[in-house]
Amino acid sequence: MTALKTGNVRELWTVSYPMMVSFFSMMLMVFIDRIFLSWYSTESFNAATTAGTLAWGVILAWITLASMSEVFVAQFNGAGKYLKLGSPVWQSIWLTLTSYIFYIPLGIWGTKLLYDPVTSPNEYYFFQILIYFGPVFALIPAIGGFYIGRGKTQIMQWLAILGNCVNCILDPILIFGYKDLVPSMGIKGAAIATGIATLVEALVLFYLFTRKEHRINFGTLKWSFDKSLFLETIKVGLPPGIFICLELIGWAIFYHLMAQISPIHIFVASVCQTILLLFLFFGMGLEKGSIALAGNFIGGGEKTRVKTVLTSGLKLATAFGCISSLFLIFYPTPLIDWFLQNPAFLEQGINLLNIDLSEAKNLIRIGLVFITFYILLENIRWILNGILTAAGDTLFLMTSGAISVWFLLLLPTYFFIVMPKASISYSFIIWLVYSSVTLCVVFFRFKQGKWKLKNLVEDKKEPEVIDDRQPTY
Repeated sequence: MTALKTGNVRELWTVSYPMMVSFFSMMLMVFIDRIFLSWYSTESFNAATTAGTLAWGVILAWITLASMSEVFVAQFNGAGKYLKLGSPVWQSIWLTLTSYIFYIPLGIWGTKLLYDPVTSPNEYYFFQILIYFGPVFALIPAIGGFYIGRGKTQIMQWLAILGNCVNCILDPILIFGYKDLVPSMGIKGAAIATGIATLVEALVLFYLFTRKEHRINFGTLKWSFDKSLFLETIKVGLPPGIFICLELIGWAIFYHLMAQISPIHIFVASVCQTILLLFLFFGMGLEKGSIALAGNFIGGGEKTRVKTVLTSGLKLATAFGCISSLFLIFYPTPLIDWFLQNPAFLEQGINLLNIDLSEAKNLIRIGLVFITFYILLENIRWILNGILTAAGDTLFLMTSGAISVWFLLLLPTYFFIVMPKASISYSFIIWLVYSSVTLCVVFFRFKQGKWKLKNLVEDKKEPEVIDDRQPTY
């Protein structure tokens, strides 16, 4: 059994770093997709940003909902109820499988409402194929909650690396084609490669989850539908799921607005966002580590240790901020040059709005400076989100997050960037303001301490104790 005792830097790092590797591998999958697409055509690259952000907004909503298995596993594990660990995982699996009812109509009919297959074929097919693979993406966090909640996160990193290797092999084959055996599918190939790689990862993870050792010690074959636990999973997971969906839809609208201003706006925004994705793994891993530690401490009645988790997270986030500045501020050229390998694009000299190649690079460099500080702020916010999520205080995260993205990101972008057709560089200031205010709101919620009143295990525990004792009277 996994014992999480202190919440110090070493313990948080031990639990978080495999998830960081896992998220890095996942983000690298998206990053590599876009690198290949930037070499294939600039139109495909930009479409992967606009349509891809919207598709991932929908997919990540279900992923977030499915990942709530880790919250219940963490609290059950902290309370010593090891034979109950399999049940919340299966509730998330059932939830994921039922999501086909949502995804299939969205893929068939919803895609046409968003993108015209004639005028916007790249956006149309990329969005549609990702949507068809939607439930597969959610299976990984649903089953992975069994490992994350117990602090056994190492397996997730190796599976993510496996999925990434499959994607790296399939990407060039499906995007560019291979001799006469495989036709060039362009942006369709990128989406299919990502989906197949994720499916391989999910199947291996399910096999490991149902091993004999886990069946005996943790009840991983307790696949029966548990109505109360299923509804509790939705209750806890729906608010952050809605929030992440609204947030990414907001970002999708942001990139759509950039595309409406000029080609250079969307190109610079696309490059900056793609590089940003490559550095988000650290904060996402910290969030999962915070959920695992805080959930175990809350379930075990040791809520005072949660502040230690926050302090440890702040130290790790600061250290990563210093490291990321080396790549984003002091030596960003190698990252930028990866996106400028398309000969046709270079021949044009990036004559977009009479802006030459060097000026486009300068705009990207400016963006990366702001992104460095944006990453630091977001990493701290994710630590706090992880603690509040572990306690089940997710309705607040949804409400505050949704308000922030629309009123602090989109409205300022429209009034200060779109209407006056201002430089893309001003949008990066808006990013920082949005992230700073959102972080302050979440930190205030943490300081209020209302999360201390929540315990998902105790809520489910007391009726069982009363029922067990009735026959003795």
